Amino acid sequence: MELIMEIAQDFLSINVIVALLIGVLMGIIGGGLPGISPSMTIALLLPISLYLPTTVAIALLMGAYQGAMFGGSISAILINTPGTASSAATTLDGYQMALKGQSGKALYTALYASCTGGVIGTIILLAMAKPLSTVTLKFGPPEYFGLMLLSLALIAGISGKSLIKGLVSACFGLLVATVGMDPIYGTKRFTFGNINLGDGIETLSVFIGLFALTEIMSQLSKGRTELYKKADALSIGDNKLSLAEYLGQMINIIKSGIMGALIGVLPGIGGSTACFIAYAEAQRTSKNPEKFGTGVIEGIAAPEAANNAVCGGALVPMLTLGIPGDVVTAILVGALIAHGIKPGPLLFVEDIGSVYTIYIALLLSVFGLLLVGSLGIPVFSNIVKLRKATLLPFIFIICIVGTYSVRANLFDSIMMIAFGAVGFIMNKNKFPIPPMVIAFVIGNQLESSLRQSLILSGGSMNIFVTRPISLVLIISAFIFAAFMVTRNKKMENKEVVVINDSGEEEIA
Repeated sequence: MELIMEIAQDFLSINVIVALLIGVLMGIIGGGLPGISPSMTIALLLPISLYLPTTVAIALLMGAYQGAMFGGSISAILINTPGTASSAATTLDGYQMALKGQSGKALYTALYASCTGGVIGTIILLAMAKPLSTVTLKFGPPEYFGLMLLSLALIAGISGKSLIKGLVSACFGLLVATVGMDPIYGTKRFTFGNINLGDGIETLSVFIGLFALTEIMSQLSKGRTELYKKADALSIGDNKLSLAEYLGQMINIIKSGIMGALIGVLPGIGGSTACFIAYAEAQRTSKNPEKFGTGVIEGIAAPEAANNAVCGGALVPMLTLGIPGDVVTAILVGALIAHGIKPGPLLFVEDIGSVYTIYIALLLSVFGLLLVGSLGIPVFSNIVKLRKATLLPFIFIICIVGTYSVRANLFDSIMMIAFGAVGFIMNKNKFPIPPMVIAFVIGNQLESSLRQSLILSGGSMNIFVTRPISLVLIISAFIFAAFMVTRNKKMENKEVVVINDSGEEEIA
């Protein structure tokens, strides 16, 4: 306790506080701009951190980490463009709320859910780092396959009224995920001789194309009258998140935060998978599941709590085992080593002070996010006041630049346009897009885990039922899918009236 208090005093320094707030601000900006991912934001700050004292550098990087996870929700809500892969699920209800003139409420929901999820992730990191690292070591290919199969079962819950169309959409997502390098043999497949497809299709190109460009095409198809119509004045009272509404989401937020943190512990899974799992679980337990996708705060609170909780969970294998679970934590490992901190089992014995420094920085970055986000939301929410004829060209430019900046490859922007056209056709024919996105996200991991498991077992499927964790996950997947199909049939006769972006009532 004496050591903790001594380290806590370091964070009272003005230099540390300023660095933390700058990190949060840079993270929000980086996360909010499509193409500038959390990993890229932290990578850009890494050279600066090398010239700073250790505590200041850790505060800067942890602030950027938390800020970037929230920042993706800003563009997801305001312009239907996920700034990060982890904010893709937020577009489903966030943008619908913005169309209703509730962009402020949507952003505040995302902010408060993100901060609460960040606290939950930090608490889990503090209390369960060593036990969770032990569980992580028990996960092999069969267990990962079970987890991916459970994620795939979520498609039954978000397929809308037509399960067949949802399955077709999911199969197309799985097919897209197979483009590129074979994960086992390293051979190229479905590249059609195009060298640009050798590494597969860039995730952000798929997300931005299916969400943002699809929406641009839908708006353009409505004609000049709709494009030049003056935006409706926002109702200030209806555009604020009340304390009662926030508290009403507390169970949803806590549950989603725990799920996000636990999924974050598993290396290689990622925040996007955690967010869709949290979204589907929130829909499953909701009193009005048929309203999801029409603009409800539950659909924002769940994925946003999950993606910030992933931060704390992802640090568990990094700190305890020295294993980075994703690109962001890999960069953080390099930053810590540069400052003389070597993650791994011996870190908790030889340098416990550095561990507490990271813990405190992660926790304080949540409060920094709350401060910076609260000051910024009134500015961000004004974007929806612009006429669509003014806003849509800027969104299109952001889409092109965002997808190009990931790999400095114009082909990624071309693919983004192609997937925008695919999404537009799917929308016109009532094929749901979320199943395709989920299948694409988990497709590569699902295939790799399945084939690795079969190699380990010599081709026998028994490996999936003889390992307890794998068996439980697979059984849960089938039970969950059956439950969601049954519930969807009950929802078929329910009609939900929503306000479309023309201000007219329609049946969802």
